Amino acid sequence: MKSTYELTVRGYELDSFGHVNNAVYLNYAEAAMWHCLNRYGLVELLQKEGLFPVILESSLRYLHELHLLDPVRIETEMYCSAGLVRYTHIVIQANTGLTACRIRGKLAYVNGERIICDIPQAARELMERDSHED
Repeated sequence: MKSTYELTVRGYELDSFGHVNNAVYLNYAEAAMWHCLNRYGLVELLQKEGLFPVILESSLRYLHELHLLDPVRIETEMYCSAGLVRYTHIVIQANTGLTACRIRGKLAYVNGERIICDIPQAARELMERDSHED
């Protein structure tokens, strides 16, 4: 499944050099992930199933800087793979089209006892729907 999330760089996200602090990119990725899950109806489905998405790992590759008030577009792709959900977020400076950061990782669905569970079939079906832009 694919989704696009947009935001504007805020002043409190900057480091001492005037660009987005490295840790903020993980916040951007998290916001984009929840946007994507909600867009496809997975938030409601997971709540009904008593499951929660838990990020197991994320790898970031910084490519270009983002600055104050830069418009940002995050293109997210998520898919099922071997019982986990793999994701890629491409963080793009919207005015220039330059990729600022690429984030790859995987997450699992866990239950209330913090046990990793299989991806529900209904969730798999939602994730395999045709991609669309928001």
